[in-house]
Amino acid sequence: MVSAPFCAKVLAELGADVIKVEPPDGDPARRRGPFPDGVSHPESSGLFLFANQGKRSITLDMATDADVVRLHRLLETADIFVENQPYAALHKVGISAEQLAERHPRLIAVSISPYGRMGDYREYAGYDLQVNALSGMSFGTGHTHREPLTTPNQQAGFLAGVGGAFAAIVALLARDAAEADGCGDAGQYIDVADSGIIATLLTGYHLPTFIYRGIAGSRSGNRMRLGLFPNCVLPCRDGYVCIDAPQMEQYQRFLNLLGNPNWTEDPRYRDRRAMSDRYPEEAESLIAPWFKEHDKDEILQLCLENRIPCAPVLTIDEVLESPHLLARRWFCEVDHPEAGSLQYPGPLVRLHGSPLKVSDPAPMLGEHNDEILGENPPLSSRERVGVRVSSQKPLKALQDVRIIDLGSAWAGPMAGQLLADMGAEVIKVESRARMDGMRLGRPMIPIPDLGEDLAGGDRGLWPELQPVFHGLNRNKLSVTLNLRTEEGRSLLRQLVSVSDVVLSNFSPGVLQRLGVDYDSLSRVKPDIIVAAMPAFGDTGPLSDMVAYAPIIQAMSGMMSLVGYPPEEGEPLVGELQAAWSDTVAALCAALGVVAALRHRNRTGCGQYVEAAHLEGTAALLGVPMLQYQMTGNVPTPPGNDDPDFAPHNNYPCAGEDAWVSIAVGADSEWRALVGVLGREELNTDPRFCDLASRWQHRRELDDLVAEWTRSRTPEEATHLLQSAGVAAMPVMNIADQFADPHLNARDTYVEIDHPHVGAEMLYGVPWLFSDTPGSVRAPAPLLGQHNKYVLTELLGMDDATVRRLSDDQVVY
Repeated sequence: MVSAPFCAKVLAELGADVIKVEPPDGDPARRRGPFPDGVSHPESSGLFLFANQGKRSITLDMATDADVVRLHRLLETADIFVENQPYAALHKVGISAEQLAERHPRLIAVSISPYGRMGDYREYAGYDLQVNALSGMSFGTGHTHREPLTTPNQQAGFLAGVGGAFAAIVALLARDAAEADGCGDAGQYIDVADSGIIATLLTGYHLPTFIYRGIAGSRSGNRMRLGLFPNCVLPCRDGYVCIDAPQMEQYQRFLNLLGNPNWTEDPRYRDRRAMSDRYPEEAESLIAPWFKEHDKDEILQLCLENRIPCAPVLTIDEVLESPHLLARRWFCEVDHPEAGSLQYPGPLVRLHGSPLKVSDPAPMLGEHNDEILGENPPLSSRERVGVRVSSQKPLKALQDVRIIDLGSAWAGPMAGQLLADMGAEVIKVESRARMDGMRLGRPMIPIPDLGEDLAGGDRGLWPELQPVFHGLNRNKLSVTLNLRTEEGRSLLRQLVSVSDVVLSNFSPGVLQRLGVDYDSLSRVKPDIIVAAMPAFGDTGPLSDMVAYAPIIQAMSGMMSLVGYPPEEGEPLVGELQAAWSDTVAALCAALGVVAALRHRNRTGCGQYVEAAHLEGTAALLGVPMLQYQMTGNVPTPPGNDDPDFAPHNNYPCAGEDAWVSIAVGADSEWRALVGVLGREELNTDPRFCDLASRWQHRRELDDLVAEWTRSRTPEEATHLLQSAGVAAMPVMNIADQFADPHLNARDTYVEIDHPHVGAEMLYGVPWLFSDTPGSVRAPAPLLGQHNKYVLTELLGMDDATVRRLSDDQVVY
């Protein structure tokens, strides 16, 4: 699993001194490809090189008492400990939650595992394939007539690593605050489940459609489910393109580009939702010929000129040659003594006052043994910092942080939600003059006591009845400032003067036009942190491009890897049925904010944080980028294949669209699988005698496994396989997840009381903190619900002034 090492890599890029503890024969990732020219070498694994940049390496044998002692000596002075050990191994070396709290009470321990350290599946075997199965990502990805697809290249694990790094820094901020108040021993244990991060922040999006419409989900192939036509991936002359044009004016500009063909007059082709949901193939056939007549570059240029959200699906080699990313000097050349000089992804997020370190190579095995293990015995953490002892600890990790949230739609509000969940006071600035788009439109929540006229549409109650908005904006306050007025902008600047962070996902230039960009606000409050989330970044040839999540995924290279192996003849899938890049950007922005807060606490300096969606999404694709440079082969969709596992697939089970994920890597796992199948003769079959042979004959192996799974339910197959130590998990849809005992034990779904909706289910907090846990404390705010608090208590206005501002539609 890559989540724990990638978490530590992110911390290293943020400036931490990260010591990687490896067994004597090295991290198993050193034996996984890609390798230069396909030749295996423990110092040139692309996976290891990418996930371990900037660290120091030592080797310890945890089977020996002496090295266990050495580990705990290191932990005495460590701030953060990141681990992903098997559950059964934790107690043996003294690193369970209870043991760490007893022995290293100041330590922040981040445990990252497929399922988490509590819940029914905590001892289950699992890999990235199972994470995608449990979290719901696989069920919605792929063609309807084929098996569900996992996310490629362990992307779920890399994303979980970013989440783990965010959680670690939040805990550091909580410890800093506790120690400043005289609290000693303010470490804590953080339980991060890869599957939990995906199930909340990504597939949690599907919860409202299940709760209110009974839709459990399905695979939609090359198009986004429940969207507006056109929202699909289609072939062009030299590859594929992605179009996602939900707004009517965007669609009309696209039709103008096509020459307003005669079919646009047919009433059947005026219902864009029906075109997407009921007869998508027919609808796509109307526009497909135009795309096939043009190549990627032509389409991109035409759509840029006409402000149509449409982009080429870039392959990994094309991403590495992207004029936009090159203009932004994003890639970083890293020189390694064994692997040589290669281009690596640049930073996940740009901290303009304290840039990430992305140019350091991964360490050689045991490279720093003498340097680290030969040091004098370190001081204990208490002796090192001289903390005073107090019983008072903060109840919420970010309880003294105030954030102004200018975000709208998905990515911006989610970044604010992540910070609000951890205790920050997040004030959402909005107005009836410009409402968050997530508040608009006919709500899916049934209101039996209110007819449509009484509900009032977008000018009435509809904006308070949107469940997706409720999830992204829980725990926040709302103030209505009309930023189209100079007085409204002045009030915003006053609010900034008593705040810590401003968060926005406006297009580049909007903050400047409003006079609330970093340069302007830093004159109001010199230590302010301003975090912006432009789709392509503030600069570069594509900085003004109109984009939604699928467009970013197309331009990042991610979309080119989502599909079945090319030799199987299927068209590219591309779509993931979740706002992948929006979620990545939200996590990166939240990470940048907490890192900037800690930098400010130590230096007194604020800064500008730039979380470009494209760069955050592409930054997780380091392995295929290195693969291309090492081998010269352009990475193509792997389907569910992984050369380090065989079998490794989602297999059909008894029931409608029922599947189970099974992954077998080591020979011991293979023997266990053979035992469960009751096919002992397979142990001596030369086709399956070792991993290389099983990989070569994986399609025959798939047939053998599917023969066994077809007569069993996913749950039955999972129980039998996990009882033998074989990684397996049902491929769940949102209905399965909502009923799953493990996910519910981890509060993946929580109930909150909303003033208009009543009891409402929302996705929960993805990480579990032992001492300062995040929580869903309050429902999403009503529009302007907290005007009085903000204007009178924070800004000191009297009631007469507030009434005047309301009458003048400044507070509106």
